[in-house]
Amino acid sequence: MILPQGASKTVLHVIKRHFAMVRPLTALNTAFVKVFTFSGRATRAEFWWFFLICTIVGVIAMVFDGFKIAGLYNTHGDMWFLNVSPFEFSTFYVTLITGIPYLSLQIRRLHDAGFSGFWFLIAFVPLGGIVLMIFYCLPSKNDHNAYGPPPFGGTDVTGKPITQDAHKRAMQGYACLFETDQVANPETVAARKAEVSDYYRTHVLKTG
Repeated sequence: MILPQGASKTVLHVIKRHFAMVRPLTALNTAFVKVFTFSGRATRAEFWWFFLICTIVGVIAMVFDGFKIAGLYNTHGDMWFLNVSPFEFSTFYVTLITGIPYLSLQIRRLHDAGFSGFWFLIAFVPLGGIVLMIFYCLPSKNDHNAYGPPPFGGTDVTGKPITQDAHKRAMQGYACLFETDQVANPETVAARKAEVSDYYRTHVLKTG
């Protein structure tokens, strides 16, 4: 499929902007801090950074284990597995350490995309894993859903994090009046006007 001129740059900009919100180490730390947290939500960046890191570590562990198995096979032949314990393999410890954090992260990613965590069970049916990966690629909902508020406050149309506090959001809108030395693009101006209008409608007109 050939994208229209400029569309590919826009797509890359959106991806870069989205993943810039969550750094790799932040995603890794969050996954382990919330190791037993099966409620709430997790962004695509949180999930895919952790997935990438675990994949790299897992591949390295399998390479080391492959050399170990090759050595055992040369020494003991076809019965090499009788002379080794699962605790001697690196992949055992990688799975032990990352298994539960990865499971809870998958549940939170499903929540963030608007699905029940029970959808994880389709992983145990043929092709279910592919369906799950598609779910994990779906964007976050920028508003509250049944599983809580958007992680990190979500993003507005300009790509900036949405401030949860209504008064702060309103002040962000008024701040554009003082930024005379900066040239704002039409999208940014429209977003700020919408924030001011929303605050005026919900707080001024409501109390009037």
